[in-house]
Amino acid sequence: MLHTMNSYNYDNIYPQYDNHEDPNSNSIFMKLVPKKMYSNSVNQILSSDPCRVCGFEKNTGRNFGVITCSTCKAFFRRNGRTGSLLPPCRFGGQCSVTERTRRQCSSCRLAKCFSVGMQKDLIRTDEERAARLQLVKANRIQRHGKYHQHAPCDIKKSPHQNDSSSFSLLSSNDWIQITNIRNAYGHFCLNPILHAEEEREEYLTAQPIKCRLKEHSFLNVLNVRLTSLSTFFSTTIPAYSIGMNRNDRQWLIHMNLHYLFLFSSMDLMNINGNQLHFGSNKACHNVYLYVFGQDLLIREEYLIHKLNHLIGHDSAISKIMQIILFLSPCLVTNSFRTLNSYQPSSETILHIHHAQQEYTHILWSYLIYRYGEIKAQKLFMSIIGHVLQQQIYGNDVDKSLIERQPFGNLVYSMLTSFSID
Repeated sequence: MLHTMNSYNYDNIYPQYDNHEDPNSNSIFMKLVPKKMYSNSVNQILSSDPCRVCGFEKNTGRNFGVITCSTCKAFFRRNGRTGSLLPPCRFGGQCSVTERTRRQCSSCRLAKCFSVGMQKDLIRTDEERAARLQLVKANRIQRHGKYHQHAPCDIKKSPHQNDSSSFSLLSSNDWIQITNIRNAYGHFCLNPILHAEEEREEYLTAQPIKCRLKEHSFLNVLNVRLTSLSTFFSTTIPAYSIGMNRNDRQWLIHMNLHYLFLFSSMDLMNINGNQLHFGSNKACHNVYLYVFGQDLLIREEYLIHKLNHLIGHDSAISKIMQIILFLSPCLVTNSFRTLNSYQPSSETILHIHHAQQEYTHILWSYLIYRYGEIKAQKLFMSIIGHVLQQQIYGNDVDKSLIERQPFGNLVYSMLTSFSID
C-alpha cells in the first residue's frame, strides 16, 4: 500500500504539527507520511509577525497557508467551506478588519481571509483530524516506551470474523488510505468527467435543437468516463496496478468498469448543483434518450437519487465502495459477453478476492467508526441491496444497447472493449 500512499502530496492534509511533537520523530507511523508533511521550513516564522487578517501581534504560525492569530484561524476553520451561509455585509463589503473590529462583520472578515491567501482546501475534515491525532498519540506512546503495549495497530482480521469490536479501530494507515482515495477520485475521476460534460453541454447548447443529437460527442464523453475511472483505480489500488498483468487488468475493466457509472453519476451530481448530467433540461438529453431510451433513463435517475439519499452525505463511502465492486471477478453476469473470452487464472481470482477483502475491511471499519455498529450493519446491508438493484439495471442496459442497432451496439462494444493502453 505504501507505493500508493507516497504518490500524493499530503501537505494539504496535515499542514501543522503539535507544538510538543518532534517532526523528525522516528515513529513508524511518521515513516508512512512524506517528509514534506513535517518540513521545518513551514514553521520558520518570526514570532513578531502580525496576523495577516486582523493585525493582532501574536500569531500562532502558518494556518491554512497564511500567518494568522488563533482567533482568525478558528474563524476560517468554521466558515471557510460554508462562507455562503454568512449574512451579507450591510456596508457593501467595505468594512475594515482589525483586532478590534474583526467580530463586527463576518462576511468582510472571511473575504479578508481569502484575499490574504487562506485556502479552504487546507481545512481538514473530521476524518483527517482524527488521523492526525492518531499519529500524534502513537508518537507520544512510543517515546514513553509503551508503543508495543498500547499503540494503535493495523487490523489483520477478516471482515467475516465474529469479533466485530476489532473493526471499531481505524489505523493511521487506514485513514491515510481513505484520504488518498478521496483526493485521487476528485483529481483523476470527477474533475475530468465534469470538465468533459461541461464542454459537451456548451457545444450542444450552441447547436439548433434539431441538430443536438451528436453521437460523436457522446462517445467522447464516454471515453473520458472510462479513462478517468480506470486511471483512478490504477493509481489507488497497488494490488491492481502492480500485482496483476496487463491481460488481467484489462479483463477487470471489461467486466466491471461501466457498471460503476451510477456511483460516479451520483458524485458528479453532488458537485454539479444537484443536477443530473443527462437531465431533461440539458442540451445533451436527446443523446441519452436516443442511446438508452426513456424507461432506462427514468430507472437510472431513480437509482442515482436513491443512492444519493443512502450515502451521498458521506463522500468516502462511494469511493471505497467503487473499489470494492471493481475488485469483483465479475460484477454482472449475463449472456451477452461474446466480445471477451479471456479467463484469468485461479491465482488471479484469489489475488482479486484478497485485495477486495482489504478494502471491505476499511469500509466496514469506517462505517462502524462513523455510525456505530448497529447503524453500520443496517447501512451496509442497504448498500448491498442497492448494488443488487444496480446489477439488474446494468444487465438491462446491456441488453438494450445490443438491441439498439447500430449506435447502441457501438456503445456496448466500446464499453466492453475499452483498452487501458
